[in-house]
Amino acid sequence: MADKLGDRGIVAVLCTGFFLLDFDLVVINPLMVPVSKDFDVSLGTITLALTGYLAMVGIMQPVHGTVSDRVGRVRVLRTALLGLGVADLAAALAPNAALLIAGRAIAGGFAAALIPVTVAYVGDHIPMERRQRTMAALMSSSAVGAALATVVAGALTELLNWRSALLIPAVAAPLLALVYTRLPEAPRPKAVAGPSVRQRFAQVLGDGWFRFFIPFTFVEGAAMMGLFNFFNAALQKHGSSVLMSGLVTSAYGVAAIGGSVVVRAVDARATGAGMFGWGTGLLFTGYLTAALTQSVAGILIASALAGLALAVGQSALQAWILEAAAPEVRGSATALIACSVFTGAAISTAAVGPLAGRGDFGLLFGIAAAATVPVSIVGTFARARFARSDRALRMPAGPPVDQEAPNPLN
Repeated sequence: MADKLGDRGIVAVLCTGFFLLDFDLVVINPLMVPVSKDFDVSLGTITLALTGYLAMVGIMQPVHGTVSDRVGRVRVLRTALLGLGVADLAAALAPNAALLIAGRAIAGGFAAALIPVTVAYVGDHIPMERRQRTMAALMSSSAVGAALATVVAGALTELLNWRSALLIPAVAAPLLALVYTRLPEAPRPKAVAGPSVRQRFAQVLGDGWFRFFIPFTFVEGAAMMGLFNFFNAALQKHGSSVLMSGLVTSAYGVAAIGGSVVVRAVDARATGAGMFGWGTGLLFTGYLTAALTQSVAGILIASALAGLALAVGQSALQAWILEAAAPEVRGSATALIACSVFTGAAISTAAVGPLAGRGDFGLLFGIAAAATVPVSIVGTFARARFARSDRALRMPAGPPVDQEAPNPLN
């Protein structure tokens, strides 16, 4: 067996996983218009392929997070990558819209593991003072994956067909599962260790901060992770080609890389509240721009601002969650939050699907901008309050600490 990786290698592998995750999530965006024409169904119907994926990402995260607390992070991640590849292969070969939607939903269920389990793995292995930068690197990697997905999917759709784009994650995911064998596993609890699943979630939900996080991140997810997915369709509906739309919206990933550089540069000086406020402010400005104009220039600006927002704002939120979560339930806690984020994203895409079907993207992005305002205000003030509390900076990095506790499941 190959030697296990050091910290830099660990972060590189995890970033590759996040790259593939967002590639897989976003690859459907430039395909929705061509697929709707191929299957002769409405754009609103094909939007369900995105909604189903996001919904399953949300629903399955507590399951994966809890299992990773019990059997190990790396085992769960490798299994999920294998399942993701199979589901995407089924979607690529789907003969009709219903089976495509089902295949993408199943793919989302497996992809769900990559978010909470990776974040928990960071909490297990990365010191607290480096977590914000690590999360920023993960966020920028995911954004690069999203950017390349739009370009590659657009190019392959014009050169070959939309199915070829879905074959890329179908092949890449099992190969990445092999690479994940080199990740060192955190010490696993003994067979008699740890609280039950219900006790883990009860511990998380008994925490006042997490009772705030869950509804808050539902709305935050709708704004940050859901509605930007319609930038590509808006361009295509206004006459741009699939490839041109992909090139324009790839500004999302390029800007996220720049945002990650900014985070690394100011991490030691900026507050978590400041980072979150700036990030969500950028997102609001991007959506407002897209609401006013769906021209190439308008969507280019909106995509770039959304990418900056992801790197700056979402990484600040993830670091905040890690700081608040107790190590022994970190996987369960991050899974619940990610479930809330992606459930909010899924419901938001379903809610605005009819607007997309009618081509009313100005109103769609106006709603997105309006939803971002309370997220920015409430989140910024809550983060500042947390920083002043005695909870701040209390949790060191490290694996779960309840390894000697009795296991009521046995």
